[in-house]
Amino acid sequence: MRGRGLLPLLASLLLLGGCVSLDEFERKTSEAASLRRQLDDAQARIGSLAHDAQNLRQQLEQKRVENEELTQSLSMARRYSQQTESRVADLRAQVSTQKQESETTGEKLVRIQKEFEDNLQKTRQLEASLNDTRARLARFEDRVRLQAQLEKDLEAQLAAEAKAKSVEVKREGEVVVITVASGILFAPGSVAIKSQGNKVLAKIAAALRRYPNREVQVRGNTDNQRISERLAERWETNWELSAGRATRVLRYLVEGGGLDPRHVSAAGQGEFRPTGDNATPEGRERNRRVEIAVFPPEAK
Repeated sequence: MRGRGLLPLLASLLLLGGCVSLDEFERKTSEAASLRRQLDDAQARIGSLAHDAQNLRQQLEQKRVENEELTQSLSMARRYSQQTESRVADLRAQVSTQKQESETTGEKLVRIQKEFEDNLQKTRQLEASLNDTRARLARFEDRVRLQAQLEKDLEAQLAAEAKAKSVEVKREGEVVVITVASGILFAPGSVAIKSQGNKVLAKIAAALRRYPNREVQVRGNTDNQRISERLAERWETNWELSAGRATRVLRYLVEGGGLDPRHVSAAGQGEFRPTGDNATPEGRERNRRVEIAVFPPEAK
């Protein structure tokens, strides 16, 4: 915008060769100063937006760093603009005292105008980058907020089970993980879900239906005890047993709980993701579990 204010002045200087009046020149430069103030206001608003972005929670640290880098770049652009304004002021003094040097002054104006337009273009690019970063930060914050709400809903839905320590709800980054003890779901060596387990899974499915378009992964886990000879024909290793249990829970969530089968998967992790000490009965009991991991949209 300030570039367009300088073009008439340049043309007048070149065509009239020193005959232009000082009043006309000052009027044009006053217009340019007004336009510069508008740009400064816009840049101040951009700085305010960058400052707001820097106050995002600690979980947005990586995004905040990107925003800080953009803010630093905007500060550099402001310094470039201030240098340009200083050069324009020097040029005005030269024109006032040495009209005969109008041709040289015109050349300087062209150069300064070019510098200013380049800086203005950089500022616009930085504005676009900042807006894009702010939009991505907003989407990320929205995912975190909704996952936190899902966690609260599940905790309320499963309060009795959590008190009995048969179910645990926690958030790992953006992923909400529901851990259900195998004892409440299955009899030893079985993949048939007990009636008590059906009730727990029904509560989980009811909560998850309120948060569509989320990827749900069911993970079966066991302790490190070998499969008994009685069960070896059906489950050769803990891999097969954990996968069978994960699949059975998946089927309940889809067929009985109404979840979209396109967004549900199952995995058997066997004994290789322990959370307790397999050397103790308590630790082995903790390791025998099914985890239901709920990912936010586009985060898996």
